[in-house]
Amino acid sequence: MKNLRIFCLMAATITLVLFSCSKDIIDADESIYDLTSETLNSTASLSGSSSTVAIYQDPDGPPQTFIEVPGASSKLTRKANGITVNFKTNGLIPGNAYTMWWVIFGDAPGPPILVTYAAGQVVGGSGNGNFSSHLSVGEIFNTPLTAEVHLAIRSHGPVQPEMMPDQIHSIDGGCQLPDIGFPSGPALYPDSDVVGYCANIQVAMHPRN
Repeated sequence: MKNLRIFCLMAATITLVLFSCSKDIIDADESIYDLTSETLNSTASLSGSSSTVAIYQDPDGPPQTFIEVPGASSKLTRKANGITVNFKTNGLIPGNAYTMWWVIFGDAPGPPILVTYAAGQVVGGSGNGNFSSHLSVGEIFNTPLTAEVHLAIRSHGPVQPEMMPDQIHSIDGGCQLPDIGFPSGPALYPDSDVVGYCANIQVAMHPRN
């Protein structure tokens, strides 16, 4: 078990993200989270690099005690034209819908410069999730070789046919509003098979190069 220190928890950005399902790209004004983690493996070259880091969860929810997801890892490959991630995890709930989100930080210290959709899927009977995505450079994201990159996995609860494909393509697809008691905000929560439940449940952080 490894504890992570939370350096920056600002609820305004999560609120912005949670209620912006019509936008695939969000310029974040405040940080969702700023977690530190240990890089398990990193190789670098002049043309690009790759790093593999642990994935973290908090099965009990706040107050936060982050632990590694056993056997899970996130591999990020950096090239001049963009970044590619393969996020392999487990312990998810069969039949639940999940999304993965890019959280990109700039070269200067501060909040993320970009939060955008990465991938989504309905998990099968094994409970394993394999999320892959590529993010190309653009006007906002132009430092693929150096940027700090976080990947966040969000649970959208059991599949609701009338809510598909929003449940695997938007930040609040199939979700209930926070004011009826479902978790929201800049923290990790346990997963659930309750219909309408949505929460951020896992995270991986790739440090800046």
